[in-house]
Amino acid sequence: MSWMKPTARKAATYGAKYGPHAVVVWNVAGEHIQAAARAKAAEIAERRKAFAEAAAVVDGSVLRVVDHGTAVFVVFTGEEPVASYPEATKPLDQLIAHADLGNRVTPEQRRERSAVNRARRAARTARHRRRELE
Repeated sequence: MSWMKPTARKAATYGAKYGPHAVVVWNVAGEHIQAAARAKAAEIAERRKAFAEAAAVVDGSVLRVVDHGTAVFVVFTGEEPVASYPEATKPLDQLIAHADLGNRVTPEQRRERSAVNRARRAARTARHRRRELE
């Protein structure tokens, strides 16, 4: 593979050049970066749980609201809230009191959006690869 040798050479050069800087940055901000990554992963897991429950109930939908700086996903069946992921400190009625209920998303809408975003990402990747080959 003809690209491996130049790529390995570049990786070694950049590692030697910027490695010490990366270590300093990691020592300063590493814990904050790890905490942010863990929080985002937990949010994604809770969103998946909420959409799984919304798919299991009749006329299910999910609304994202913020409670004390964290995202809470409220699951609805019809017009009635039935659960929240993660468990909220407030009752569901108080949690959605000032929320725009028109922003609720059904599992079907989420699947459609995901498919559209995947198609856009694939098209963008193909365009970039074509440009690299030119």
